[in-house]
Amino acid sequence: MPETPERTALYRLYDASGRLLYIGITTEPKVRFASHATYKSWWPQVTRKDVSWLEGTWRQALAVEAAAIQDEKPQFNGKHNAPLAPFSAESWSAIDAPPRGKAAALADLVRAEITSGRWLPGMRVPRREDLAAASGVSVGTADLAYRNLEKERLVHSLHGRGTFVT
Repeated sequence: MPETPERTALYRLYDASGRLLYIGITTEPKVRFASHATYKSWWPQVTRKDVSWLEGTWRQALAVEAAAIQDEKPQFNGKHNAPLAPFSAESWSAIDAPPRGKAAALADLVRAEITSGRWLPGMRVPRREDLAAASGVSVGTADLAYRNLEKERLVHSLHGRGTFVT
């Protein structure tokens, strides 16, 4: 998305009882609402739409959206609604393994966080990019580690939402 200032709508969708269903951002609210109406099973519950306009870059709008979702906990937003697994890049171990063993070594570190109970079911685990940077491996290696853990059913990925402890 563009990094130049533009008007972006931050919208909130509510049901008849006033329950917050969803928070999102878009530059074209009518188009976005039409898309939701086509693809979102919860759309028929929407009875009220609140739209406010933000000034700034798309990246800034994404940050505002994430903060609103985390603070207000809408029913159907998943990406920013899960508790985050505790993670500090500064204290994470760098991988010291032969190239073909890096994904397995990284999976072992993540597995240890899960089996120790430090990362609990439902928690969103660190993004592949963050885990890779903290471990000194490529994003592809981090992705392979997560895919291996998915095969073990320790984590599961939801497109556009993140990876979660099962």
